Amino acid sequence: MKLFRLISLLFVLTFIYSCGTEKVDLKGTWRVADVETDFTISSMTPDMISQVVEMQKQTHFRILDDTTLIILSNTNTYQGVWNYSPEDSIIRFFFDNNIDKVNELGKLVDNTIVSKSVSQVGSITVTYAKTKE
Repeated sequence: MKLFRLISLLFVLTFIYSCGTEKVDLKGTWRVADVETDFTISSMTPDMISQVVEMQKQTHFRILDDTTLIILSNTNTYQGVWNYSPEDSIIRFFFDNNIDKVNELGKLVDNTIVSKSVSQVGSITVTYAKTKE
């Protein structure tokens, strides 16, 4: 009976360990793969929506290592510190000079990072995919 309990305990511990240590490889360059908009305000013309989508497509980011994130926009480059939460699949980051303000980069969904922003005029969902370099 003791041997059965020991084997059962080892099996359970092995199962828990294997489920809890899933390694997520986020290192690399992530670019916009898709932008979806849902604006509730009727004054948004198709040209305005197109401009918003194009602005989103100009931003991409690089995850260099286990902590370094570089965000690149059309005119600026920002460096921050990131972390991944396996409990909710959310990637969060903050800038070195402002550790009190944590930002949400997005949620890891099927090897993409999905970021949703909601404002008074509606919502924008940006999906990032890792590029092969």
